[in-house]
Amino acid sequence: MFKESRKRLIVNADGYGFGLGATEGIIDAIREGQFITSVSVNANFSEAERVCELASAYPSLSIGVHLNPLVGKPCLPPQQVPSLVGSDGFFHGKNFLRLLRKGQISARELEAEFDAQISKVKKLIGERLTHLDSQANSHLHYFDLFLALARKWRLLRIRNNASLICLEAVRPQLSRVRTYLLKPHVWIAHQYRKIQMKKARAAGIRMADRLITIGYASTGNKTSFDNWFRILKNLPVGTYEIYCHPAYPDDTLRRWASYCDERAHELAILRSGGLRKIAHTFGVDLISFHAI
Repeated sequence: MFKESRKRLIVNADGYGFGLGATEGIIDAIREGQFITSVSVNANFSEAERVCELASAYPSLSIGVHLNPLVGKPCLPPQQVPSLVGSDGFFHGKNFLRLLRKGQISARELEAEFDAQISKVKKLIGERLTHLDSQANSHLHYFDLFLALARKWRLLRIRNNASLICLEAVRPQLSRVRTYLLKPHVWIAHQYRKIQMKKARAAGIRMADRLITIGYASTGNKTSFDNWFRILKNLPVGTYEIYCHPAYPDDTLRRWASYCDERAHELAILRSGGLRKIAHTFGVDLISFHAI
């Protein structure tokens, strides 16, 4: 067991299976960088079936399902989930949340599709399946269903979307206060997420203490090595999660992802091996969802 006085960090690579480029990028980052401790699988893309390779090669890695109602085709035949897809049989993409808010997405169909996505990964790796999160953190918009799925499938670990921001800043606390003063809507959104996570804990769900969220300190994103360095240096005592997207940008990513070419820069940082050494220097224990 880890002591409560330790700094612990789950490094989760989102998008395993999201085409060949994302899959190969995550594999290379895990093998060479030895910094990533967890992955989440986009079950509705064909490369997701390669999760068996990952489970076999890395027994300590935690593996979750990246629930996806946004991009690509559903796991179920489109005629079984007509509200989730357009006339082309693909998910609605950016229009999903608008349609969800308007009540035009069937809750029954959404649950059926998510059941199919979870079932696919479960059949591939069995009890190795540890947790749930989602594409673009969309689960925050159907949170009650998300919790119901976690209980139904006994996947009682999820991403904690209560954000801890500005750790990449030279002076994190000052930067955090400045951000919330200048952007009160961000503060309100983050408070609401804390309420959602409190509800999840009350339902018996386990998660990290907070999610390290980058981008508010005006120092760039996860394509900057300096930002990763400062996050590890400034990480408080406790258990945290940070997600990443290493990949070799390919046609699949360019078709479906707005965050695409940047993934190659993340990959270069995450496969270098330097971050693992820095984590050790600053007393950060790299853990997976198995440890919570």
